[in-house]
Amino acid sequence: MGIDGMRVGGGRCPPLLVGGLLLACLMLICNWWTLSSENLELVRQIDDLNEQLKISAEERDQCVTLRGNLEQRYKRTEDELATLHVRLEQQIDVKKKNEELEDSVTVCKSELDSLNKLDATKTATLETLRLEKDTINTQLDVKRDENKKLQEEVDKLKMEIDQLKLSCNSPPEKKETPNLQPPMTAVVNKPQLRPIPESAVRVTVAGQRGLKFHGIPILPTDPPGAVRQTPRFSVTMLKKGSDTFLRPRGERMLPQT
Repeated sequence: MGIDGMRVGGGRCPPLLVGGLLLACLMLICNWWTLSSENLELVRQIDDLNEQLKISAEERDQCVTLRGNLEQRYKRTEDELATLHVRLEQQIDVKKKNEELEDSVTVCKSELDSLNKLDATKTATLETLRLEKDTINTQLDVKRDENKKLQEEVDKLKMEIDQLKLSCNSPPEKKETPNLQPPMTAVVNKPQLRPIPESAVRVTVAGQRGLKFHGIPILPTDPPGAVRQTPRFSVTMLKKGSDTFLRPRGERMLPQT
């Protein structure tokens, strides 16, 4: 009875209320549609983000592993670089040693060539010296033969001279000569002594007798330009009433001024 009494105009609803309800339902449906579509988009974005997060995590793991590999490779490259540097220094040292050895080899070759040339010159000089020795020996043999012949001739001449001396010293044989008168001419400068050797004769020049004392020359024997020392005693050092000449040179008194 109460509801029925509230009804206005019978059992019909007002059209404005129905229109408002329909409009509100339509708006609710639109809002639900938009919200559901946005929710689906957000869910899809969340799924994409999850997938991207998984991918980024995998990529991060790959980057970490790659970084570890790169660090290991870097360490290996550093070790290889150090070994290569050491090898390079060793190669440089070996190269220097090889250059020094090449220089020493060239020097040895040059010295060997010079020694070979010297040996060749030595052999040539030895050959020439041998030839000269042979020629000198032959000449010496010839000279010895000549000296031997000359010695024989000298011996013969000595024997002849001795024979002549003996014949000269022997008294002459007496021969009977007729008694002839000697000539009236007198013999002048008849020798009374035998011949004297030159070494027993001493010759002195009369003009040089005053230039020597006890057989030693008193004149200086130095050359004209030689520096002569001052004499220890001199006649020019004498003074009247002093004994300067009798004193040694170091004890002479200096003249007073």
